Amino acid sequence: MKDERRISSLWYAGLAMVTAIILVVLVSQGSTMSRLSNLGLDEGGFRDTYLMFSKSEPGKGYVLGRRDSTIRRSHKKLSGGKWNLVEIAPDPDIPGSSFWVAQSKRINRGTVFFIPVTGVSDWSYPFLYQFVKKHRRDIELPDVEWSRLFVNRIYKGLYLKVSLPFDLRKKDGGSGVLREIFTIEDNRMTYVSTRFSDIPGLYTSILADGVVPVLATPPPALSWLSQRRPADGIMFLMSNQPPFTLSLLPLPVSLPGLFEAKNGRPPATFEDGRFRQWSIEAHSSNISDPHPFSVAEMAALDTEFEQYASLFKRELQMHTEFHRSPELLEQLPERQAAIADLEPSLGKL
Repeated sequence: MKDERRISSLWYAGLAMVTAIILVVLVSQGSTMSRLSNLGLDEGGFRDTYLMFSKSEPGKGYVLGRRDSTIRRSHKKLSGGKWNLVEIAPDPDIPGSSFWVAQSKRINRGTVFFIPVTGVSDWSYPFLYQFVKKHRRDIELPDVEWSRLFVNRIYKGLYLKVSLPFDLRKKDGGSGVLREIFTIEDNRMTYVSTRFSDIPGLYTSILADGVVPVLATPPPALSWLSQRRPADGIMFLMSNQPPFTLSLLPLPVSLPGLFEAKNGRPPATFEDGRFRQWSIEAHSSNISDPHPFSVAEMAALDTEFEQYASLFKRELQMHTEFHRSPELLEQLPERQAAIADLEPSLGKL
């Protein structure tokens, strides 16, 4: 009996040793678990976003903060309604290149993109966008912000969260007519609705009636921001009410590029000589001063950028460590063209 107990004890000790060895291997230097444990994700940084895919409904899921991403025993499901969630992987061989599209018709949701930091050509522009949105509250701009992205609670890296303008459904009190977003390059225009669809809608309807959208004179700060937009083309948002006014919408991403990546084809395209004229007029209100801000606002710009630069570099460092892509840090100088002429005041990222 004693021998049996001794053999049993040795067996359990051996099992514990093997388990310990396996754990050491799993968290060895360079493993995903090890990299995550060393990132310091609990420290202050950009806001966390959790995409939680449904286990029972393909293509459905939740967009949550960290607190709501953990289901409690007393709850049968995660909080909030479900979104349509799609992952697009332009190059499966490149780690961290995937982006996600979240869509919902529910109130105050709409269409939201999560673009990896590698897919954002200018890392200083989101700061300028947020600055104008904060200090010019009379200008309606959808949300654009950096976020730490987690998918099914797994850290994916530093992502730019970009929202499209949102239109209420008729049953929620809206008109039921979607506004449309134009991207214009020379005489060529592509368009999508605020629900990221190019199904013939308002523009084709008014065009058939001989109606031409009216270009609104942009506020100086909006024109200034649009001229620093890093993506190709000039973006406009067309109102869904007569006289169907066009206003600048300088989002930091290429909607035609995202549309083609998601759908495998470019969005609907028109050609018209008036498109080029719209672009010229939208930026013709170019102010003689280098910027449209007061002395106090420029001081705030300087202070807020210093905070942004410190935080961004810290988050980028975590992203590069997780994806083993230190070359991204070397790209800092070339990914801040939007602030090139402001460097004497702002410094650099």
